[in-house]
Amino acid sequence: MAKHLKHHRATFDGATVCARFDNARHTPETAALFREADSLAMTAALSPSVRRIVRDRARYIVYNCPYAWGMLDTYSTDVVGPWLSVSFPRSKISEELRDEITNAFDEWALKVDLWEKLKTLVRAKTTDGEAFALFFTDPTIVDDVNAVTLNLAPLECDRVESWTEQVTRENETDGIRFDPYRHPTEYRVLKYHPGDYRAIKNIKSRAGEWIKAANVIHYFEVLRPEQVRGVSDFVSMLDIPAEQKAYRAAVTTTATNAASVSGVLSTDQVPECYGDDDESLGKCAADVKPNTVFMAKRGAFVSLPEGWKLTQLQAQQPTSLYNDFVRSLIAEMARCLSMPVNIAMCDSSQHNFASARLDHTTYGKKIQTVRSTLVTKVLDRIFAKWLEEYNILKPQKPATLAALRRTEWLFAERGNTDAMKDASADNTRLGNGTTNYQTLYGKDGKDWKRETDQAVDEKVHILTRWREKCRENGLPEDTPCPFFAKGGATPAAPTEDQVEHAAQQKQNNKA
Repeated sequence: MAKHLKHHRATFDGATVCARFDNARHTPETAALFREADSLAMTAALSPSVRRIVRDRARYIVYNCPYAWGMLDTYSTDVVGPWLSVSFPRSKISEELRDEITNAFDEWALKVDLWEKLKTLVRAKTTDGEAFALFFTDPTIVDDVNAVTLNLAPLECDRVESWTEQVTRENETDGIRFDPYRHPTEYRVLKYHPGDYRAIKNIKSRAGEWIKAANVIHYFEVLRPEQVRGVSDFVSMLDIPAEQKAYRAAVTTTATNAASVSGVLSTDQVPECYGDDDESLGKCAADVKPNTVFMAKRGAFVSLPEGWKLTQLQAQQPTSLYNDFVRSLIAEMARCLSMPVNIAMCDSSQHNFASARLDHTTYGKKIQTVRSTLVTKVLDRIFAKWLEEYNILKPQKPATLAALRRTEWLFAERGNTDAMKDASADNTRLGNGTTNYQTLYGKDGKDWKRETDQAVDEKVHILTRWREKCRENGLPEDTPCPFFAKGGATPAAPTEDQVEHAAQQKQNNKA
């Protein structure tokens, strides 16, 4: 390699310009700074041994650092939310079919504990860099309502690997086989986890089975082209918790020593020694042994020989800056997830309301982006697999199936501390037509049609019961109902013709 980067010369308007990049020059400073840089392909940079080291260290940090554990738990909770609802385009699908499919899928999701498994996949992808799940048939979940036997099993990424690390087949990379178009066709899954005691005792611990890609979910984030395996989201901050822990131990030790009765005995008067005949032997400084430790009882007074002084040790460490230092480290750790430091620390004492909301903007966009990837790589595939089996039980027309595959996943929003301001803004936008019920209910992960139908049914029930009670107590049927909005009149009682027409219309809709 050349010692210096050659200049790039170009001519503009008859003038010659010489250009170069300073960070591409080979100077002692840049050589020291970039000594670990390499030109490895992503498959080589993320070799099985490298991924194993990063994965093990990331797991260790998560399980031993409360901040890392809290960030992971908060992040996975914010991404998945308390629940999810599936919705479909309103065209080409009847309301009855939409409700039937939605209810059937919700019941199946509860049976297989889908949302908890989804949160597990997000946690595994964040910590390990990737998450796997296998589709399998589970006849134990069948009941009178739900006849779908599909189930989903999250899988440790350690179990997906080739027979050896050095694979010579062109169509196989790190436990994955590809077709000529670089689409995964099979995944090699070990029978046991490499760290399982059964694998350690079993001679055939390296035995694995090739499973078709259609039955495997592989969820990871692609950082570079041609990347086929994932790396931990925490890879860039794994050294920070160790520094925070070491600094905390040093501060704690210093504060403990300073709070104890500890110090140094010193004197300017070297004692004079006497013999058995009480004659002076001169100064005996040599008899005073250095580094001698004296133990003093806690809470007691200390008496010293004449001419000696006790100087107590002082805490010279800047313990007053400890909180700022830790906060800076946590902010650096949380940046890999685009998470604000007040969320990572569960502490907004140094924020005002406006700055806290502003910090959440980037984090909110990060959550939305992660959710979109989660939908395409995980949720849509799960629903397509479920619909495939459900269609066998209750066949649908091809056009209807195509419309059902256009899913819309409704995530619950993370919420806001100023609920009244958000409600007022939603009401204003709904009034001027800049939003709609589907968008507003979608913030809570709910289907707007189902919720509005429920609201109408409740009001009709309240109004019917109110009129019945008015007649029983001799009151006019148009007596204002206290459950309706203040100042609003109770709707007038329908005529017999209106009641009969409504009943006929309801019968026609059922038909």
